[in-house]
Amino acid sequence: MVPWRKNPRRARTAGMFVVLAAIATGGSAQAGPPVLPQYANDKHEGVSSCDGSTCHGSAGPRNDRSVLQNEFTTWINDDRHHTRAYKVLLNPESIAISRNLGRKAKPHQDDLCLDCHSDNPPAAKRRTENGAFRVDDGVGCEACHGGAERWLRPHDSGSTHAKNIELGLYPTDDPIARARLCLSCHFGDRKKFVNHRLMGAGHPRQSFELALFSILQPYHWEPDDDYSKRGKQAPSDIKLWAIGQAVAIDEVLDAMLDPNRNRLGLFPEFVLYDCHACHHNMDEQRRWKPRQSTGLGPGVARLNDASFLMLMQALELVATGEAAQLRTDLRALHQAASDGKGDAAAIAKGLRGRIAAWLPKLSAWKVDANVLRKLSARLLAQAEAGEFADYAASEQAAMAIQTVVYNYLVFGLIDDPTYDALERGELARMLAAVENPDTYVPARAQQSFKQLKAKLAGR
Repeated sequence: MVPWRKNPRRARTAGMFVVLAAIATGGSAQAGPPVLPQYANDKHEGVSSCDGSTCHGSAGPRNDRSVLQNEFTTWINDDRHHTRAYKVLLNPESIAISRNLGRKAKPHQDDLCLDCHSDNPPAAKRRTENGAFRVDDGVGCEACHGGAERWLRPHDSGSTHAKNIELGLYPTDDPIARARLCLSCHFGDRKKFVNHRLMGAGHPRQSFELALFSILQPYHWEPDDDYSKRGKQAPSDIKLWAIGQAVAIDEVLDAMLDPNRNRLGLFPEFVLYDCHACHHNMDEQRRWKPRQSTGLGPGVARLNDASFLMLMQALELVATGEAAQLRTDLRALHQAASDGKGDAAAIAKGLRGRIAAWLPKLSAWKVDANVLRKLSARLLAQAEAGEFADYAASEQAAMAIQTVVYNYLVFGLIDDPTYDALERGELARMLAAVENPDTYVPARAQQSFKQLKAKLAGR
């Protein structure tokens, strides 16, 4: 099972419930994007620097403290996708992928793999005394929170969050910074990227959505009143979803504009395109469905525009004019990238500029129960109409709707028994419809969205 296809309900404390249900804090876009932990100048001390029982290795949460203090324990016991990321490289499947690519180094010794399957800073940026830093720890604390060389000692002695960031702590509480960090592995960046050749060699398809993956992340932080008082942002799940989609689009456009990533000989980088435009049985007619919004017919590879379609739904509520602009730009990008009608690079550059202007508006979005209802109605109406017929779009819509329905519970629009019934019924059918790209049937997914829409009507 793909990790996101499970119950999104978190263990809720009263403090966390209040913060999530409240109108989200405004937040602001970074003046300049922080350097990702792997590429920053600070030395990585290793997870052993965090695992003390009086630090973050407590057997259970310490509710009398400002932090839970069991963060390391949660990571090592519950966060199996990150703790086991390195061990995956020892599997026969990983070795076969490496062999298919003709790599000289074994996967667990190859930066191509280690860059995302472990915390892999340069050798000079590792604390090697007494074996403190170990690459086989997988995706550990500093892979997300930044090399602790400067902030480790001050951060537990009254240092503010802002000061810790000055000292090299990565601002994972900032939704834009978090999106950049997560997508650097779950999509790629200019230094590491799961391209079509890697997938052709056997690497699994990338599936990611920031808000839902954050909800499902084994919970090692508690956005209560104390969390906010320490200067940390606690954006709503819906705001995090919208910002995550915008940053994902920006990363896709950057890949399109990067000559080192957008060429496979005479061909473009196919990982940016919809898989089912090419990968289907020749006698199977159920895969392709017309979408007037693209202006494309059958028989052409078309861009995977799932995140574009999701962001469009958010912009309809945040800034309607911008949603119309994105719709126009997306159609032009489809025409240029697949039909050669127009300058795809110029369109992509223009879109990146607009996303930079949209991010502050998304960061300032005030999410309440009324917004949630409107977003739910838009997503489900578009899904029922077939605008999300491509597998990737249906998958993203399903992840968005999981987050929306969970927030119906958080905002008090449905009660626990209703949520449980949806989870066993309409949500389960929706997830089953997008469970497997090889058996995906657009009409089945469309029907599941329609049924969920009817169930939520009037909530």
